[in-house]
Amino acid sequence: MQINVGVLFGGKSVEHEVSIISALQMIENMNKLKYQPIPIYLSKDNVFYHHKDMTDIEFFKNMDNLKKAKKVLISPNQNKHELLIITKNKLKKLADLDVIFLIVHGAQCEDGTLSGYCELLNIPYVGSTILPSALNQNKWKLKVLLSNYNIPIVPYFAFYEHEFYQDEQRIISECEKLGMPLIVKPAHLGSSVGIKKCTNREELVEAILTSLQYDTEVIVETVVQNLIELNCAVLGRPGEYTTSEIERVFQFDDILSYTDKYLRSKSSKGMESTCRELPAKINPELKNQITDISLRVSEILGTSGVVRIDYLYDEVNDELYLNEINTIPGSLAFYLWKDKGLSYSDLIDKLIKIAFDNYRIKNAKIYSYDTNILALSPNLNSGKLVK
Repeated sequence: MQINVGVLFGGKSVEHEVSIISALQMIENMNKLKYQPIPIYLSKDNVFYHHKDMTDIEFFKNMDNLKKAKKVLISPNQNKHELLIITKNKLKKLADLDVIFLIVHGAQCEDGTLSGYCELLNIPYVGSTILPSALNQNKWKLKVLLSNYNIPIVPYFAFYEHEFYQDEQRIISECEKLGMPLIVKPAHLGSSVGIKKCTNREELVEAILTSLQYDTEVIVETVVQNLIELNCAVLGRPGEYTTSEIERVFQFDDILSYTDKYLRSKSSKGMESTCRELPAKINPELKNQITDISLRVSEILGTSGVVRIDYLYDEVNDELYLNEINTIPGSLAFYLWKDKGLSYSDLIDKLIKIAFDNYRIKNAKIYSYDTNILALSPNLNSGKLVK
């Protein structure tokens, strides 16, 4: 009997199109004898749609095709995980859902928003829970946490939008203390969207204003000289993590840009098509350091499923920095597991198993007491109820 997998993708994010590529790539590699993929597309105006042709990239090349699709929703009945079609203000069951496979990227999607939605529905889902998802999407708050665990991070300064407009000179001065050149980035975005390199004050202000078009929080970092970019994926759940091979990623621009990642190749293969060296030709000590940090950080955050951790390495000064963590990486980072003998189809199997394990463990816990404190307390209106 096939497992019905609701593949949820799209969303209100600048990485909307990247999500579509990742989702269709995953669907193509699913074992159709074991799984029945059911595409659930989340539009940029936060409406769920379904159409049988949504498993083909051609469907999304003309967005007028959405007129053919049906609006759907997932039943809020926690005992019946059903995908319902909305027709003339009526609901009709389209399919039962055994698990939701989240393949979304960026703010309002990958940041725990949809994990929380699945938690409310009490349905098994592939991906990290709310807290690690939210932390990893906010590069600023993630740096604060990791620095407390002595995880190496690039020197930075971060601020809110209102701080910049209230005291621009102070913010600029604090940024310049880091020393030029600098990298400026929105705190919540991914896929290198909104990131700029600057070498003087004028460029710094311009870069900050660009980031503020996308976000209310901005991070300014020192540029790592003699840069090598290295990535490592981690698969599993707390207590059961394993690491992938390490890749070196080559960029054509000063930073690994959105163009490098998705637009230089015409194959629509997402991050798989990026120019890379895999496995990376690095010394054993550096490889062990990356592996150890990746496992430790995953335990600290409690990630689930597959994540990709990106590192910056100064090869001249032998200094390694954790750059960011992607809780739902582009292409699900499947290519990093090939040399470990794990096919994309096998990776999907493991991710769905982790989702069911998480669901089973969560539902074995106690979350509420069957007591009515409102009926038991006579002093609610007097303000004397003691907590």
